[in-house]
Amino acid sequence: MEWSTRPARPDQPFGSWADDLAAAFVRLEPRRIAEESFAGTICMVDAAPLQISRVTASGHTVLRLPSHIVASTDDLCFVNLQLEGLGRTSQRGHEQISAPGDLAVADTTQPFEIAHRHNFKLFCFAVPRRLLPDALFDRPRLGLSATETGRALSRTLASYAELCLSGRQLATTSAMLGAHIAELIAHAPDILADMSPERVHTPVLLSMMLDHIARHSDDPELGAPALATKFRCSERYVHRLFATTGRSVGEHVNEQRIAACTRALLDRSAAHRTIAEIAFAAGFRDISHFNRLFKRHNGLAPREFRRSAAH
Repeated sequence: MEWSTRPARPDQPFGSWADDLAAAFVRLEPRRIAEESFAGTICMVDAAPLQISRVTASGHTVLRLPSHIVASTDDLCFVNLQLEGLGRTSQRGHEQISAPGDLAVADTTQPFEIAHRHNFKLFCFAVPRRLLPDALFDRPRLGLSATETGRALSRTLASYAELCLSGRQLATTSAMLGAHIAELIAHAPDILADMSPERVHTPVLLSMMLDHIARHSDDPELGAPALATKFRCSERYVHRLFATTGRSVGEHVNEQRIAACTRALLDRSAAHRTIAEIAFAAGFRDISHFNRLFKRHNGLAPREFRRSAAH
């Protein structure tokens, strides 16, 4: 679902924005920070057990007031992932400052204020409070952008949100992703506490490793030893994690590399590149090994595949 407003009347600076917020989230009161004209858009998808929204808007403040709470039966927590701009969330005397990549928590059963002085974009995960640990509400500090591990978690959450909002997922797939997002958020404090990675809940660490593979598959050194070093756990533990997927680390890495090579061979603008150049750029070191894997995945050798795609 989508809501959008660009008020035209000066006596109604937010137009339908208050109603849009209530329809997408809960009753909130928007207030102006500057005299600039306002525009806002909300795109929302149901990914039971939570809802995911992408909010893009001009700078302003929203308040959750006691009068809203008294008239509400909602028992939700907003976990906002900042994408652009700088946000400030204030609740129970505690302030969270969110730069791009950071999370901020707002409990809708208590008054709060969320302020953005300038244009911003964020993902809002509306999560039932029962799915989140009490520790998450105790003066939360979820500055994911401050550490490499936090940034990896931030990218994973953003990727899942984009996937759900793309509208190309079945309801069952969105529900599975939604449950996984809630679990990742619930374990975010443990990840940021710099605890031993082997004590972090398995799906959290595995998701971050898979995200790392997707982003760095062109690294020829990428494998179980590199993941163990990156995420500060034993190589044996990496293999145990990936065993739950039914495929090895190498198989996941090679799948990403073959996909990159397949796209390159289909790209007419890359016709001047040799097959060896494409394979090495994707992270392969052995051209014979690449040829065997490519044929196993696509049914044709790379040269035959490129030739058939050109006709």
